[in-house]
Amino acid sequence: MNQPTLTSEAQQPPGPPGQLDMSALMAFMQRFVGDVSAAGVVVMCALGSRLGLFADLARSGPATAGELARRTGNHERYVREWALALASAGYLTRDAEGRYALPPGPAAALGDENGPFYMGDMARLMPALSAVLDGVIEGFRTGSGLHPEEYPAELFETIWHKDANRLGKVLVPQWVVAVDGLTEQLTVGGRVAQVHCGDGRALILLAQAFPKLQLVGYDPVEINVRRARAEAAAAGVADRIRFSTADPAEDLDDGLALVLAIDVLHEAPDPAALLRRIHDSLQSHGVFLLLATNGEDVPLAGAGPVSSMLYAISTLQHVPQGLAAGAADPAGLMGLPPALLHRLCEEAGFTSVEKLMEPSPFNTLYELRA
Repeated sequence: MNQPTLTSEAQQPPGPPGQLDMSALMAFMQRFVGDVSAAGVVVMCALGSRLGLFADLARSGPATAGELARRTGNHERYVREWALALASAGYLTRDAEGRYALPPGPAAALGDENGPFYMGDMARLMPALSAVLDGVIEGFRTGSGLHPEEYPAELFETIWHKDANRLGKVLVPQWVVAVDGLTEQLTVGGRVAQVHCGDGRALILLAQAFPKLQLVGYDPVEINVRRARAEAAAAGVADRIRFSTADPAEDLDDGLALVLAIDVLHEAPDPAALLRRIHDSLQSHGVFLLLATNGEDVPLAGAGPVSSMLYAISTLQHVPQGLAAGAADPAGLMGLPPALLHRLCEEAGFTSVEKLMEPSPFNTLYELRA
């Protein structure tokens, strides 16, 4: 079926002639329809991730809507409409017998939840954030914020799954080994802390890899701390990891061999104060591993799909939560670009700020030393 398009044959709106460029209007409207379509596709992908539809197609192969519904325990009528939506978008293929298949690219990105290219968590993130839209609207009008507990459980579960999938592949085998002497230092033992630790996945991985470490994780969100304690117990390392809702800017101990901040510095109500405390907490040869979002030194210098996505996430999550935490002007997800980040680190006392790698198009990993 040919897809309908918007054309300049639409009626000229009332008003003085020549004030509206109809070709520019039609181009924008066509683009906007595409954006609305993309938003719908993201929601369909979130459904496919949560309901196991992508995973089943990747694992068990092509199926009609009825077969896919039976294989996954879902209702056929819903599955049929879902499959038609994603076949229209080109995410699925459909043969003459009505059997849907997941091509290799989408299969790697959406069908393998434990694979290195999995992006299903990104799809699940946006509907979870949209659930607090009314609260964000109130914030626009009054300047109020949203506490993390006001967000749906699906948001936390999505972040936990993303961390579990990512960190197991990179934290010890790539990040730790990239720091000169750090593996040997952690093998001997010492104390490690993580700020805004989420469900504690990073600390659990370190505890499993380095049995002589003592670790502490800080997170202001009670649901994260409860989850972290349960995960540490299940992993058999709870005797060496302590989790706390205390403010790390005040509670961090001295003499730490390693401090971690994994894509969270922008969440601190006062990033500069937290950096100063981290600096002061490190032992003489201690290391601060900082994963930071790639913000823009010049706003909109990198305008495009990635930056618009990150600014949208920040509008729905990071700015509201920052305001609720007491920040007068929260950094937001993009608010610590490289030049500002380096200046804050130097002002905190760090003498070395070394870029180790860019693990993704969104982040840079830094090694800092006092």
